[in-house]
Formats: sequence, C-alpha cells, structure tokens
Amino acid sequence: MKIGLALGSGASRGWAHIGVIQALEELGIKIDVVAGCSIGAYVGAAYASGKLEPLADWVKSLTEWQVFALMGVGFYRGGLVSGVKVFKALQDNFTFDQFHEMKKPFAAVATDLYSGREVDFTKGSVVEAVRASCAIPGLFPPVCINDRWLVDGGVVNPVPVNLCRQMGADIVFAINLSADFRPQSLLQNQREHEKNQQKTSDFFKRSQAQIQQWFKKSSSNDDFEDEDETTRALDEQTQTKQVALHENDMDILDQVNQEEDGNDQAVKTMPAPSILNAMSGSLDILQARVTRSRLAGDPPDILIEPQLRDFGMMEFYRASEMIEEGRNSVKRIADQIKYQLRS
Repeated sequence: MKIGLALGSGASRGWAHIGVIQALEELGIKIDVVAGCSIGAYVGAAYASGKLEPLADWVKSLTEWQVFALMGVGFYRGGLVSGVKVFKALQDNFTFDQFHEMKKPFAAVATDLYSGREVDFTKGSVVEAVRASCAIPGLFPPVCINDRWLVDGGVVNPVPVNLCRQMGADIVFAINLSADFRPQSLLQNQREHEKNQQKTSDFFKRSQAQIQQWFKKSSSNDDFEDEDETTRALDEQTQTKQVALHENDMDILDQVNQEEDGNDQAVKTMPAPSILNAMSGSLDILQARVTRSRLAGDPPDILIEPQLRDFGMMEFYRASEMIEEGRNSVKRIADQIKYQLRS
C-alpha cells in the first residue's frame, strides 16, 4: 500500500505542514510520494529530499526583519517581492537540484498564466518548479519555464490530491490550509479575519519604512568614494525612483484605508480595505473555494485541516506556532487515521 501526501497552498501558513509531517511520522506512517502546491511545494521539496528537520530549525529561527530581507520587498515587474533569497536558501540547504535525485517521488503544481491550465512538474529543476508553484499573483513575479509564464498553482489546484494518485498513491493524506477561510467561517469570525488581513498590510508598511532608512544610510555612506562615478549616479537615480514608488504606494494605501463623511470627518465605521488587504483577502477566498471544489471532485482518503485563522500570509516568522498547530491537527484525528489505515 502506497501512501501519498498532498501539501496545500497558504503562504506563511505552510509552515504548519512541517508539524503535520512530523506528527504523521511519529504515528509510524511512512509517506511514499509527495505532491505540493505553493508553500506546500517548498516544504514538500525539503521533505522529499530528506531535509525537513534542517528546514524546521531554520524557519523557527526567522525574525520579522529576516523575513523582510529574505523576501526582497520592492517593486518588480509582476510582483511586490523578488523572493530570490528565499529560493536560494532552498537550493543551497534544503533540496536536491533535480527531481530524480530526491529520496521520495515528488511533484509540484503551477498555473499557466495565459491558458489557465494546470502545469505539473515531476522532472527537471526542483527549485525552478517550486518558484513557479509559489508565484502568488501580485506578490511574486511570474516565472517563465519552457516559454510559458507560470504563477501559483493555488489558482487552479491548491491541494494536489490528483498528483499523488498519478504517482501511484493508494491512500492520500491531504493538508488543507484554507479550512478557516470558507465563507461561512468568515461571517462567524469577521473581526478576526479583518485583523488578520491588516497584519499583511502592516508588514509592507514597516518594510517600506525600513527601505527608506536603508536608502538614506546608503546615500550618506563614505565607503563608496572609490566606486565609479557613473555607476554611483545610476544607483542613486534608481534608489530615488524606488523610494518615490514606495512613497506613492503608501500614499495610495493610506488613501484607500480612510473614508470621510460630508463634513470631512473620518468615518468611524469599518474602513475601506487597502490594496494589499484586498489582494490577500481575495486570494484567501479564491483558494478556499477552489479547494472545496477540487476536494469534492477528487476527495482524499484523509483530510487534515490545521486551524490557522490567526496567522497572516506574511507571518513566516511565527513558524514555531504554526508547526505546533500542524502537530495538533494530526493529534485531533489520530484515532481516525489509525482506523482508516487498518481498514
């Protein structure tokens, strides 16, 4: 009997996958094949390479500003962050270069931006496949592979149960990170969800402020006196433009977060969502709905759903809490898992 593990998308909430895998192994469950989407592909690549524990140690050590530095917050063609250092860390420390080198069969899913088709990766460069799978629209730039522009697999297949079955799995464990983002759940927990979305906006506001501080320090640093003058001039122009872009963006964020009444007094009711809130909230709803549809059409044998309502999509620095919730989500259904495997 071959067991497959489908790791779902969910940005920072994906660190819960680590706890789920650890808890399953403690129950004596041997995973034979792994498929991942977005952050699930990132964790899945490390697990299939036999490097889950080093990844766990690393993510637990991350601070908020380390996450900011790793993400490369800025304005890039197609996204707000580059993510170069994030995938460089994966390549250098947590995965093999090629799919055929992995200790367990592994697959990742992405989405063709123009055709809307699901694109599955089972061979070639692991890091490039994971980058494409993680390219959250608006956040990370799309990735071009084989003349196709690819974005996050969560757009079409957030929990790739079908990939596990294609790789020969008889029983599939699926980890859904969107359980708390169903419409009925949002209505019952509206205040918590609003607070959660605000965390994402606040993260980028703090990042923007830090960027400006770095640029100011850079412009007054005497260590660059020996650099070529032309290069320095170009760098200064680029930095000035980037600061201006950030300032303009934050002006927009502030404007859309504030409404005024007829007397020019700030409305004290619910404020309009910021650009980032609208983007991240829409992605949560989209993935929750697509996940429900896909799981209904191709249900897993065992569905594991960590409770992650309190975690924002950019809170990668709260890994210890999410890993613990991942472990708890397995413990809650441990008896069911044992019964189904015996059956």
